[in-house]
Amino acid sequence: MPHPFVYYSYNMKKQFTKYLNGTANPEEFSEVLKAICADGNENKVTEEILKLWKDTLNAAIENKENNQLLDKIHHRIALEESRTITRRFALYRNLLKVAAVLILGLVTTTVIFYNKPEKLQYADVVETVTTPYGAKTSFKLPDGSEVWLNSGSTISFPKQYGEIRNVELTGEAYFKVLKDGKPFRVKTSLGLIEVMGTSFDVNAYSGENFETTLVEGRVKVRNNANQEAILKPGQQSILNLSNEFSIKEVNTELSTSWRDGKLMFVKEPFSNVAKELERWYNVKIELQGERLKKLGYTGTIEMETFVEVLELINTTTPIKYKFDKSTRILKISGR
Repeated sequence: MPHPFVYYSYNMKKQFTKYLNGTANPEEFSEVLKAICADGNENKVTEEILKLWKDTLNAAIENKENNQLLDKIHHRIALEESRTITRRFALYRNLLKVAAVLILGLVTTTVIFYNKPEKLQYADVVETVTTPYGAKTSFKLPDGSEVWLNSGSTISFPKQYGEIRNVELTGEAYFKVLKDGKPFRVKTSLGLIEVMGTSFDVNAYSGENFETTLVEGRVKVRNNANQEAILKPGQQSILNLSNEFSIKEVNTELSTSWRDGKLMFVKEPFSNVAKELERWYNVKIELQGERLKKLGYTGTIEMETFVEVLELINTTTPIKYKFDKSTRILKISGR
């Protein structure tokens, strides 16, 4: 049997990049962990991390240590991996400290126990998964349904489902729901989505429109006033902050490409593009001038560093920009 690292080495750079950018699927995530934890791989893993770190630093906006994210990394390790894996990751602690800005693929999982007078039941355990800004992840729910969670998003769900499969979402997620005879419900601050088995995207960031994009199947969207809309594949419902519904035909790839590590825009107002970039790269963007906010942008962003993205936009759009490293504020104006 070949050495573990040799087995994974063919796609190691690609796998590490996807892992660190939070776009690795569960199988790829598992492969990277196996490579990291295999005996004799220390030098190779260190080499890969250093390469990626160096490439990022060459174009980095900032290289300071992110203690909060680092704590989340070790919390995730403690919850998901064995003591052996934890010890192996400890070997890379110093590297992770200086390269923490790279580690975007890990999420925080919190288990909440509701206090009751009677004995705690298994169904009382709620699991919460959070992705910080700059991170993305994917995982399976207790019923086997798949979820992709976008940057700056939080989802909560019971450890074990009852008669209804409930989840609560703030932010954006793509769901691939398995049919098992039980209703599947996604609750947001503005409304509720109910399905039996289907694939759809939900965009429900706080303070923004609540958007549901249906890829396959059939979903029912309900607002807090119990008004309903039933979607067909290729349709998107928009519920604004005034509780008003609208439905339109869309290219679903534009709303769902983020789960594959891409942001796709077609004549998208620059104000919307800025919001997406803020979440993906964990920066604050200030657009100067109303004309710039309405400016339409068309393009695809995939696996680029923040500086590369700025240069790409700069060459295709009449803008100029200035970035303050100390405050992480990017000011963009027209030219």
